[in-house]
Parts: sequence; structure tokens; C-alpha cells
Amino acid sequence: MKSVLYLAAGMLVATLGLAAQDGAELRGLLNANETERTEGYFSVAQDTAIMVRPGSPMHQWLKDHAGQTVRIVIEPADTH
Repeated sequence: MKSVLYLAAGMLVATLGLAAQDGAELRGLLNANETERTEGYFSVAQDTAIMVRPGSPMHQWLKDHAGQTVRIVIEPADTH
């Protein structure tokens, strides 16, 4: 049983290492109280804060989806 857990942990670490080279992905609850929403401050998954310019299209999207589980992907832009 221990060897199965070690194998699973090793596979997870290897997968995270590969993902880190390509970018980062975060999934979690998009959260903000009314004041934070108005000012453009949002949190995702308790350890990530997002600040956007109030009135921007991204601000509107985040306000519309507050309270939902979201996926955020950050990756290098294709420069070719």
C-alpha cells in the first residue's frame, strides 16, 4: 500500500514539474465582498488575489462570475 502512495505522489510531483514549465493553473472559488467587487479586488482559492481596473471588461467578467468556481491559466505568450 505504501508503495502505491509513493508512486502516486511521485507522479503528482512529476506532473506539477512539467506543468510549471508550461505555465500555471489555478482552480478555486472566485470570491469578493461587495466593496472588494466594486474596487476590483477578488480572491481565488484562499491563497491568490487578483486586482483589476474597475470598469474594464475583465472587471465586469469577474463581477459576473463571483461566487463560482473558476479556472485561471497563466502561460507564456507565443512570441513566434
